[in-house]
Amino acid sequence: MNEELCLMQSLNSNPLGFLVRGKQTRGETSRAASSISLLAVLVLILFGQTAAAQESSREAALFFSDVVNYQNAGEFDLAADEWKKFIEKFPSDPLAAKAQNYLAVCQLQLKKFADATTNFETVLKKYPEADFREEAMLNLASANYAWAQSGNAAKYGEAANRFSALLKEFPKSKFADQAYYFLAESLYMNGQQEESLRVYDYLAQNYPQSPLAPDAIYAKGVTQEELKKYADAQKTFDQFLEKHSSNALATEVSMRKAEALLQQNQVEAAEKLFAQVANKPGFELADHARYRLAFCALQKDELLKAGNEYARIPTQFPKSSYAPEATMLAGRCYYRAGHLDDAAKWLAAAGRRGGEYEVEAGHWLARVYLQQGKPGEAENLVKSVLPKAQGSEFLVSLKMDLADAVYEQPNRRTEAIGLYRRIAKDHADLPEGAQALYNAAFAALETRDFPLASSLADEFAQKYPQDESKLDAMYVGAEAKLQTDKFAEAEQSLNTLLREGRNRPEAARWQLRLALSQYLQSKYADVEKTVGGMLASLKDADLVAQANYLLGASAFQLNEYEKAQQALEASIRASKSWPQADEAQLMLARTLNQRGQNAQAIQEAQGIVTAFPRSQILDQVYFRLGEFLFAADRFTEAVSAYQQVLAKSPQSTLAPHALYGQAWAYLREPDTAKAERAFSQLIGQYGQHELVTDAYTGRAMARRAAGKYPEAIDDLNSVIAKSSNPNQKLEAEYLKGVSLVDSKNPAEAEKVFTTIHQQNPGFANDDKVLYELAWAQRSQDKPDAAAATFQMLAKSHPESPLAAEAMYHVGESHYSKEDFAEAEKWYAMSASKAKTAEIGEKAVYKRAWSQYQQDKTREALQGFGQQIDKYPNGVLTSDAVFMQGECFFKDKQFDTALDSYGRVNPKSLSSDEMRSLLWLHAGQAASQQKMWSAAKKWYGQLVDQVPNSPLIGETYYELGWAAYNERNTAEAIRYFDQAAEASRGLAGARARFMLGEIYFEQKKYDEATSQFKRVVYGFGGEESLESVKPWQAKCAYEIGRCSEVQIRGADAAKRAELIADAKKFYGLVSERYPESPEAKLAQTRLEALAQL
Repeated sequence: MNEELCLMQSLNSNPLGFLVRGKQTRGETSRAASSISLLAVLVLILFGQTAAAQESSREAALFFSDVVNYQNAGEFDLAADEWKKFIEKFPSDPLAAKAQNYLAVCQLQLKKFADATTNFETVLKKYPEADFREEAMLNLASANYAWAQSGNAAKYGEAANRFSALLKEFPKSKFADQAYYFLAESLYMNGQQEESLRVYDYLAQNYPQSPLAPDAIYAKGVTQEELKKYADAQKTFDQFLEKHSSNALATEVSMRKAEALLQQNQVEAAEKLFAQVANKPGFELADHARYRLAFCALQKDELLKAGNEYARIPTQFPKSSYAPEATMLAGRCYYRAGHLDDAAKWLAAAGRRGGEYEVEAGHWLARVYLQQGKPGEAENLVKSVLPKAQGSEFLVSLKMDLADAVYEQPNRRTEAIGLYRRIAKDHADLPEGAQALYNAAFAALETRDFPLASSLADEFAQKYPQDESKLDAMYVGAEAKLQTDKFAEAEQSLNTLLREGRNRPEAARWQLRLALSQYLQSKYADVEKTVGGMLASLKDADLVAQANYLLGASAFQLNEYEKAQQALEASIRASKSWPQADEAQLMLARTLNQRGQNAQAIQEAQGIVTAFPRSQILDQVYFRLGEFLFAADRFTEAVSAYQQVLAKSPQSTLAPHALYGQAWAYLREPDTAKAERAFSQLIGQYGQHELVTDAYTGRAMARRAAGKYPEAIDDLNSVIAKSSNPNQKLEAEYLKGVSLVDSKNPAEAEKVFTTIHQQNPGFANDDKVLYELAWAQRSQDKPDAAAATFQMLAKSHPESPLAAEAMYHVGESHYSKEDFAEAEKWYAMSASKAKTAEIGEKAVYKRAWSQYQQDKTREALQGFGQQIDKYPNGVLTSDAVFMQGECFFKDKQFDTALDSYGRVNPKSLSSDEMRSLLWLHAGQAASQQKMWSAAKKWYGQLVDQVPNSPLIGETYYELGWAAYNERNTAEAIRYFDQAAEASRGLAGARARFMLGEIYFEQKKYDEATSQFKRVVYGFGGEESLESVKPWQAKCAYEIGRCSEVQIRGADAAKRAELIADAKKFYGLVSERYPESPEAKLAQTRLEALAQL
């Protein structure tokens, strides 16, 4: 039937599509997914018009046809339900066998494997003679295989049995090659690898043309690999490449052959094959090939090449499972090859990945950092890795890495000693133990822990008498005696060391240490003999430097500075790497300072810091450098120098001085928070030090600057209580008053300043006291008292830098009282005394304003001009130009005013109010000249730029007036409406009056009357502003006129109404506004109306 044909074609279009195998892990690489599906699965038999079909009832045939259509449409759930119904309804129908088979197929499509296998088994048992038995057996085997692949691995054995049963019953089956292949796969997946090899081989030998033959050979070779039969695997892979070189698996097979060769130690041959495969475009296992290629290079000790190959893996294959190990191996190869930057890059990348290689990568990266001179980075790295290294073979190496990293940081060598000693104790039997003990002794010597250095040197000699560092340890012991002021003993020890180690290359160096021991005993003649006798023969630059230093130091002690400078400069020229090179350079800096060459002394001190970061005398170097830098106003650098004293030598006697200097340097930067902390630290740590009282003053200044006024006042009270210096107390009182002002306590501040002024008339800072007193009074809203104090300051201290400002404030006081003449005088005095543009410009500006307020427009105009000339770039220059325009405007010189306004940049004016006045007055100046279009442009800027200006109503009125004069009535009405809406004052009243006038002119008397009434009754009515009342009178009179002009043409009733209205509003004018010009006119009109 046609329906069956459609169903078969549909299902065979993707046979076993849901059973495509994923990769299976075999050996070091994954076995490729099979590209072959079971053609037999879901195979349906194309039935023709069989006798059985002909014997089916019509009802069964139609039912069957519908269900076939469901299945063809992919509706497997529906089809399965219907096949069940068919079987129940037509159990004896000839089509029942097919229905049972199709039910199993649907269940297989729905991955209901248990139901599917049950129904396939039913088909085979119930219909043993069915002509589709072979296909049903294959479907049953395939269903078990699919079931196993879905997660039920136990079904692989059942699948193998079913495939075997099919081949036994149908040895010539058209599906034989597939059955053999999936039989082998089932055996393999069931753990029967040896059995699977025989089946793979049988398939390849007996079905060489089968599409599955290459897969069978491939699977055989991979299985042989897994069984470590590398020679057999190589032969199998050769067989594959010979017969199927164009197969998709050929590249992988070549790679697997290379692996088999490598496992047989055929490195050269393997390397060539790996290289070919790794460079094959699109090969999905190229990362593995590259990994093994790198291994081949490593086997040949080609370190750089190996590193490059390992590095290509995470670069080209970032998601590869080999990327973590390859990243670490790349770093190690580069490290061994001496490519430190590359090593650091890849080892750091390996560490960031975490996982099993993190610890090893951490150790090697730490060594790289140390070789690169990055001990801080090495330390941070090791600390992050150590917690993860317990049980690792790299644990002790990491401990040494940490100790070395700490040691390489000069200010932390004491800490390094503890780390070395711990390693020496915990791992004494390891080579690292001996090295750690010597390092600890040497570090103790370097950190000037001389008793410890001596003890550790003795311990080393006892534990490791044959160690190659024995003589070096002896030298450490001798040096320790020298450094503990046991100079005679040190001299004796050094003589002994010279005898035992006279053939050592270090003998000359030890002889110079002998000279030092003599120098420290003030045996200057012996020093000269010891050094002078060997100086000419010295070839080593360090030794030459040391010898010259000893000579220069001796000269310095004898105050022979010129001779000392020559010897010390010779020492520095020779070398800066010997142990006392820093002392030589500091001695030179001191010598230069003694000779008055301070700039050069700073350079030398800075040179010590740069050249000798591990110096043991850095407290002296940094402190002196800080003092020099502070005196040069280089405060940030001074802070850093002082900080080095505190950080590296906290127990130094220079520490409190450094802390004090640092605090003041912070204040001068300024950085008040850091200054406060530094002063607090000084007070807390050195409570009895002579600098503490000064520190309280400094901290008060820092706290005040930071807005911590109560705390500042507490500090100043401490100074007042503790200090025995009268001037210091007085300064503290003054600062206390300032702090009270700052803390919004002007009343108390006023008391303090008043007391200071009254009780200390000769106080050098009396002008400042009066200044602060005046501001304290102003803060309490005591303007008259403040003005009097400012005036006192101005008169008693006319040359004070504060006098000009005080005079300005006196002028402000008079100005606020509208005593513009007196204000003018004080502003003039302020301007003449001003030393800064800020005060000078304001004083000249306000003097001109005072003149303007007195209607002295000519003098004001001149004053504003002087301001512009003297302060052309001042903050008030644009305001002054504007005020020149205002002077002309006030004098009704509208053309000149307009010219001045035109020179003003509105953005430069000091306020929106002034900008609004500029645009309004400029427009009015243009209007006065009947320049209506220009006027509207000026008004328009105000409307656009300051729409919320208090002048907006007046501006709209002026716009309406300009439009009215341009005979643009519609525009005029719009602007007058906007003015009326925007203003409740004069501008609004005038605008409504003009609207009424326009409507009156247009003989729209009702509209005109409405506008006039809004003025009469609106704007507060009888309680309106005085400026509005004249316009209310005008509007009331105009209402009467509106009524009166309509009388002549009205009928009797209307005429009487209009006469009454006219009398009403003329009467209102006379009664409410008797003094207005309209009152007489209204009275006249009332008399005329009385005659009607």
